[in-house]
Amino acid sequence: MKTSVFGILYVLILLVFGYLIPREDFAVQLTCFAFAFGLYILMAREFTNNQTGIWSGISAAIILRLVFIVAVPELSDDFYRYVFDGQLLENGVNPYLYLPLTAFEETGIVSNAFWNTLLTEMNSPNYFSVYPPLHQTVFWIAAMTGEHLLMNIMSIRLVLILFDLLNIYLIWKIIQEWRLPNRALWLYAFNPLVIVEISGNLHFEGIVLTGLLLSVYAFNKKRNVTASLGWSWAVGLKLTPLILGPLWLKAWTKNKLISFFILSGILIVLLLIPLSFDNGLAGFWKSLSLYQHNFEFNASVYYLLRDFFSFFLGYNPIAYLGPALNMATFLSIIGFVYFWNIEKAEDLAEGIVWIYLIFLLLQPVVHPWYLIPAFGVSVLTKNRVFLMWTFLVFLSYAAYRNMEVQEPWVFIIIEYGLLFFYIGLKMIPKILKRRKY
Repeated sequence: MKTSVFGILYVLILLVFGYLIPREDFAVQLTCFAFAFGLYILMAREFTNNQTGIWSGISAAIILRLVFIVAVPELSDDFYRYVFDGQLLENGVNPYLYLPLTAFEETGIVSNAFWNTLLTEMNSPNYFSVYPPLHQTVFWIAAMTGEHLLMNIMSIRLVLILFDLLNIYLIWKIIQEWRLPNRALWLYAFNPLVIVEISGNLHFEGIVLTGLLLSVYAFNKKRNVTASLGWSWAVGLKLTPLILGPLWLKAWTKNKLISFFILSGILIVLLLIPLSFDNGLAGFWKSLSLYQHNFEFNASVYYLLRDFFSFFLGYNPIAYLGPALNMATFLSIIGFVYFWNIEKAEDLAEGIVWIYLIFLLLQPVVHPWYLIPAFGVSVLTKNRVFLMWTFLVFLSYAAYRNMEVQEPWVFIIIEYGLLFFYIGLKMIPKILKRRKY
């Protein structure tokens, strides 16, 4: 009875959240998200304690995701670029070769009200596409429904939901293999950030998670070929999972290690090779580099260093801090992996969580959806830092209260103050106990 009441309330809140509240009304958005998060915790507890049937929980998870089925994303406008790139592909145009602002003149595509909406609403009209080929495949599939924005959005959404259901299935299989309580499954299946960012805002981190979960599942069974396929898939979608390379070096024995990396290298090249068509890699790399050297949002360590050096230099040193923090991230991951022992698949999963944590804390840009791959793996462990962060990170949406993006310092301090407090109190003592002597 309780689970039904909680579920109905959760659906109602998501309906209000997804269809009635503009992004600028952050106070109401935050209130709805906080209520949704509270219901999420209660539902996860009820489904775990009462041993409610697995299919009842999965059905609830599906319903929660379908709430947004005809919603136009409110918290993120990235989808306009998705649709634009997909329509270019449908018209036989390589999206890596043309800036949206000049695409009509250079390609001969006739602009109309549909195209003008995409162009005026997107946040990146002056940049080449930064989305890898696997993304573009989904964009192209969506474009097959024609020049109809809502149909394009729904097509992308259905693909993302299908992969998210695959995530739920993989988590279920893993917890059966590891004999974990079903709580791990419900912690992911009902999480409001996961639902809002994947089904609501159409971000692809859920598909990245599919690859990571497959690789963890395969590692548990010592299937290095399947694990390679999963990791390569994740890298092909979002280059970020390359940060896990050093961990795989520690995970496999010599023979399996060699075949794992040879196959991974071949698969990653194959997945990314469309970037080389007509020199599309140049535009892709230019936008990726611009992103690394010019953009900043919801950062932690980066903001501290930026303000410290800006005080003495008199200007924002992002052009130097970005590359410097990338190097610091690399060295930190290498150091972590050196001291991290992997004796079983659970150790691999927790290592993935730690590496993502190191990476995100040292990045100049941390959007809420960046947390999803790490959070999805973390439910398989006792590490709850990303569970906590999936609530705190929503505070970053306060930056969109006005037309001009402005990040209130008070929310950044609350978000990272509580996060670092938790890390210092709960996590660092645990990792010190595992230190290799």
